[in-house]
Amino acid sequence: MFPILLSLFVISQCSIEETKEIMQDWDKYMRGFLPDDMISFSIDKGSEEIFIETIKKTPTNIRGTFFIPIYTTDTIDFKVIDPSGSMIYAKMMKKEAVFNFNATEKGDYQLIFQNKRAKESKVVQFAIDVAKSDKEEIEQNDIDPIENGVQGVLQKIRDVFYSTKLNELKSKGALADVQKINKQLMILTFIETVAICGVTAWQVYYIKKLLNDRRLV
Repeated sequence: MFPILLSLFVISQCSIEETKEIMQDWDKYMRGFLPDDMISFSIDKGSEEIFIETIKKTPTNIRGTFFIPIYTTDTIDFKVIDPSGSMIYAKMMKKEAVFNFNATEKGDYQLIFQNKRAKESKVVQFAIDVAKSDKEEIEQNDIDPIENGVQGVLQKIRDVFYSTKLNELKSKGALADVQKINKQLMILTFIETVAICGVTAWQVYYIKKLLNDRRLV
């Protein structure tokens, strides 16, 4: 039981540090994040999952986030391969991360998730936002102050919505892992109880045998 409790402590400490990094990256790169897709997929151990994003106009900003359940020491790798076959971005050995890069070349970009180190398959939650390079950028001076205020409120509502949605997905994954750990603890507790009962029964038998031998003497 002690190794499991120790691992939970280590995981909690790692999660605190990673959460700080995620929050900093989110504030820096993810303002106004409106994902085009939010999907969940599974990666078998030792395998990879590849998503293709076709870019027709440059430059195009691509950003997003991915995560696996937080109560685990397992990590995955995330890489981006451009149309020329070069790796232009990577997040290695991460349980959770925010990514942000600019596509400067037209063609197919490969977003690769690899599960090389885990001993079992992992479920990954993935959200991505591909900025439309041909979108009109409206100058702030061209927006009525009232309309500008309304848009600001709507943007904050969207941010809260997607942040809440992502946190909900994280909570579901965390709950599944907690249930798994509880099951392991129950099994260990049962084994310890059986062992203690066995040792106790043997000690009682041994003491009774000693007493019987003394009486015979």
